[in-house]
Amino acid sequence: MSEQNPASPISVVRYGMGKEIRLYKDELVITGQEVETETRVYLQDLKRLILMPGDPNPSKLILMADLVDDTTVMLAEGMTNAKDFRAMLPQLLELHPDLQLDPPDMIEQLRQALNTRRAWTLTCYGAIVLVCIFLYVLYLVVAYLGAHRP
Repeated sequence: MSEQNPASPISVVRYGMGKEIRLYKDELVITGQEVETETRVYLQDLKRLILMPGDPNPSKLILMADLVDDTTVMLAEGMTNAKDFRAMLPQLLELHPDLQLDPPDMIEQLRQALNTRRAWTLTCYGAIVLVCIFLYVLYLVVAYLGAHRP
């Protein structure tokens, strides 16, 4: 088996234009829209990850980190890729088992949010299809009655 290249990330979460979170063996790197904007946090410096809903739009998440020196750093704002971030969390916890999550059941809450989003999407599409079918049936009834009127 070949060793993984230390320069290649273990996991990548892309969100927005040019924004991404990359997980390496010993650090978490968050890049912004500008190429020069890059935040590096070593995994041993992380004490807790905090995930919060965005202020005007709850689906755009805010990711913050409490560090061992009792400072809080905003890592990502406006993160929309909950699916890939949820997939990254077990790998992050495997590399840093002492990491605390806030909320403690972050993985489960992200799963529920994704299921709720999927259900609402299907409900909206289903409602649109039903309205179209109803309008078509109404058109057929009106056409039938108009054709048989003396």
